[in-house]
Amino acid sequence: MKNGKIDWIDTHCHLNMIDEDLSDLISTGIKQGVNQFITIGTEDSSNRWVAECCETNEPVSGSLGIHPHYASSANQEHFDWIKSEILRNKKILAVGECGFDLFYNRSPKEEQKQVFNEQLELAQELDLPVIIHSREAEEETKDLLMGFSKGSLQGVFHSFTSSLELARFALDLGFYLSFNGICTFPKSDLVREVLCYTPLDRILLETDAPFLAPVPYRGKTNVPANIPVIGNFVADLLSSSVEKVSMATSNNARKLFNRKIDAN
Repeated sequence: MKNGKIDWIDTHCHLNMIDEDLSDLISTGIKQGVNQFITIGTEDSSNRWVAECCETNEPVSGSLGIHPHYASSANQEHFDWIKSEILRNKKILAVGECGFDLFYNRSPKEEQKQVFNEQLELAQELDLPVIIHSREAEEETKDLLMGFSKGSLQGVFHSFTSSLELARFALDLGFYLSFNGICTFPKSDLVREVLCYTPLDRILLETDAPFLAPVPYRGKTNVPANIPVIGNFVADLLSSSVEKVSMATSNNARKLFNRKIDAN
């Protein structure tokens, strides 16, 4: 709760990709009870946008990383800049998003692996959480993470749509699972099964805006103001109250992304 009101955090959005005025996006979200926004970098230009946005917009924090789609274009200069910016800018809360995407395969698998591993090592070095993207790559993701000692990494599997087996693996490592509008889609029974399995103290909420708008806005541009739609759906699914889900998921976000997000 924040000032006696429901308090949501959008833990994963791409504000630079939304074709709306940034101040309007933020103010509309705040009116809906979304009080913190974590905007995510995916490659060099968006990372630089994220860093500047965080410094000029109080409710916005960020994460810097190289998405697997852009692994082929990553170079050491990009990684050096990410590290230096994280050390300089305390509103950068995490490394990523990074991981494997073997559905689109926009970069070769080995390059995805190399770039993912480098970001895991950076997160470990800086003691920051890592934001993981894993699509059609469960075994590859598990194999790479098992190369790190248990407890040496912290983070979240964002936009979780994988199997219950990977959910168990992630939770056993101490990671959080993040859910978005996909959980509201009619054919997302597996996602809902995982959501019901996941302890409430390990659930995060996100929009992944501008993608994956929840029902009843599916097919439209997603925005952070839709977090309450997702949160209300999750509360109904878990037979919980909106207040409890809001408080738990926001507290989870503050616990994981504890570099800057202030407690209430």
